[in-house]
Amino acid sequence: MEQVWRTVEQFHMLEPGDRVLVAVSGGPDSIALLHLLDKQKEKYGIELFVVHVNHQLRTEAEQEAIYVQQVCRERNLPFQMFSVDVQTYARQNRMSLEQAGHEVRHNCFRECKERWQITKLALGHHGDDRAESVLLHLVQGCGLDGLTAMPPQDGWIIRPLAEIRKQDLIAYCEAEKLHYFIDSSNLETEFLRNRIRLEILPELRQLNPQITDALLRLQDSCAADADYLERSTAALWEQYGSRTAGQILFPAEVLQKQHVALQRRILRYLYRQLTGSETNLTFRQVEQMQHIALQQNGSQQIHLTDGVIFFREYNTLNIAWRQKKQTEAYRYIWNLEGMLSVPEWNGMFQAVVSEKGLSEESKHQNTEYAADSSMEIAIDADQLRAPLQIRSRQPGDRLVMPYGHKKLKQFFIDKKVPASERGRIPLVLSGEEIIWIPGYYLADCVRITGETKRICRLSCYRK
Repeated sequence: MEQVWRTVEQFHMLEPGDRVLVAVSGGPDSIALLHLLDKQKEKYGIELFVVHVNHQLRTEAEQEAIYVQQVCRERNLPFQMFSVDVQTYARQNRMSLEQAGHEVRHNCFRECKERWQITKLALGHHGDDRAESVLLHLVQGCGLDGLTAMPPQDGWIIRPLAEIRKQDLIAYCEAEKLHYFIDSSNLETEFLRNRIRLEILPELRQLNPQITDALLRLQDSCAADADYLERSTAALWEQYGSRTAGQILFPAEVLQKQHVALQRRILRYLYRQLTGSETNLTFRQVEQMQHIALQQNGSQQIHLTDGVIFFREYNTLNIAWRQKKQTEAYRYIWNLEGMLSVPEWNGMFQAVVSEKGLSEESKHQNTEYAADSSMEIAIDADQLRAPLQIRSRQPGDRLVMPYGHKKLKQFFIDKKVPASERGRIPLVLSGEEIIWIPGYYLADCVRITGETKRICRLSCYRK
């Protein structure tokens, strides 16, 4: 079993002070793992804790749980047992038994992690398990990441047996006189993983007796490539990505310059930044996102799983949670007295009318303004038809331009105003004419001229 400790050293799996949770089912793999770690815990300066999860799928499961508890009592190791009806869990959550079992186990592991302040989770996966996983993901259809499943170390998860064969573990248990159970469900070929283990791998060994080693080399090679791509993706995110409340943003032009392998990975990375996982994101959805991202103009969107929407607004890629309802239309009457609040835009309006002449600064307030925390314009007060209105856009809205009328929708498009923002932007109307759009537009009819006698200074503040 020297290979176990070479693996531990190579991947720096154990450090002094580690509190290691060992998942023990009662089979030869986990029993051997527990025995090996317990013998060397003083050498590595670690503490061991044991968890057993009873899936309630087999009649012998109770015996296995009692046996693991007995082993822990003999070795004076903290022990926690969970009993979960995995079949019911799978039915309620509409997933396969294998998926349900995986999810249930890891929920139990996380509970133990919090209870005991665990720093490492040791699993009994061995080299044959890893080879089976490579074939399983190939059969189901996967990319580079799928071929790297079950690495020797993955975050807090460690697999000290990652380079050990199953037959060697059984031989170790026999030599050390360690009792273990054989999971009868592992012999049922209705499960795809079991068919790979019992039928497909034996067939492949006739073509290549070293097929397990070959598959592990493939996994190790893919893991190195995947790690490089992931680091490159993370660097691009750190340099160009941004986050707002419930929304992830990334420049389309930056993504377009990347190799296709990085483009797909960036899109998955953005999805993961929002949701915390990319489990439910399909390859077809990534392709659809990529198609939208590579377009040169316009705004497009796609609805993804888990209530997520991906959309492009001009040069910005966005991933956000779908809103249950669109921004409702609003309208306020503004008598130019005091402060007027427009909560739909998270802003406030104020007006001050003055009889005094213009300062040089005021004469230059008649241009379009960039969006800011505060926007202010000076206009001809005598050209206003009080009270003013402040409202959201309506179908058919038009602006009076020097060369004629222009549809408000086209104006927003030309100004590259994101479609998601257009319904919230306030329009200030005098009578039925739009005279001011804070940050974007001021009508000629209210601009200050040499004939102006009274000035109205309109101010807009956003929180």
